[in-house]
Amino acid sequence: MLSTEQQTYTEPELVTALKKHDNQAYRHLYLHYRGALFNIISQLVTDTEMANDILQEVVITIWKNIDKYDPGKGRLFTWMLNIARNASID
Repeated sequence: MLSTEQQTYTEPELVTALKKHDNQAYRHLYLHYRGALFNIISQLVTDTEMANDILQEVVITIWKNIDKYDPGKGRLFTWMLNIARNASID
């Protein structure tokens, strides 16, 4: 039976779990941040299908590059928004 409970994380807990490549943490990240990331992307890319494709690329980029995130330089959300913005411009 699948659990309907969702894990919640503080930002440091989420970063730690992501760096351990915890699938539950990635699910949490996607479910909780996809809307905000999509909003940033869709402000720069008006084609909805392309914006969705970019969102998927951004999530994969975050997955592959989470070890490069430095909490001393800013919040996780800001780092992810920068990835989304840069991917949209490219």
